[in-house]
Amino acid sequence: MVYEVVERLLENGTPRASINASLVKEELCQTYGIKDTIRLESLKRVVDDAVSELQQDQDRALLSTLPETVTASIDHFMKGARDAFAILVAEQNAKCQAEAKTRCAELQFDKRSAQRHISELEAEKTQLEKDKQKLVQQRDCSIADAADLRDQLSAVKEEVTRLRGANDFAQQFMDQLKQYGGSVEDQIDAVGHGQATRREAVSDKLK
Repeated sequence: MVYEVVERLLENGTPRASINASLVKEELCQTYGIKDTIRLESLKRVVDDAVSELQQDQDRALLSTLPETVTASIDHFMKGARDAFAILVAEQNAKCQAEAKTRCAELQFDKRSAQRHISELEAEKTQLEKDKQKLVQQRDCSIADAADLRDQLSAVKEEVTRLRGANDFAQQFMDQLKQYGGSVEDQIDAVGHGQATRREAVSDKLK
């Protein structure tokens, strides 16, 4: 019944755009006595399918009335239009392919440049690590040399202190000799003579 209502509306000249579920429902209720409980949502799909199918039937019927010469001309025109459109699409596709190829080459170049830069940075890092290790070794050697120099300086200071003390003792001894009179040489000879006399006395006792 829906197809019959839609077909009659089209035959009566109702515009295709005006045929909808509400209009068909109204016709069904008035013409066929259908109850007004039909859901428009369910009816809409059936109406749309009917309108589309009937419109296609009408279109095919109209096309069948065309002379063969007109149909052939249309086919020839459509083939030319199709070929022109296909060429346009092919040109656009070729252009897109060329642009994609160029872009891909640019990306490959950027990738190689980035990889080369990374390699340079890694080499620089390796060299810096070597330089750092060398500086650490030099620092350790300098610390060891400084410690050795400190030890040597301490030893020299001790030697200087010892020599200074010995020199002070010698000076005191010389001053004491001068207090007893005579030259220093005479005092030294007297000390030597006294030591010889003591050695002789000890020798006589031993005999």
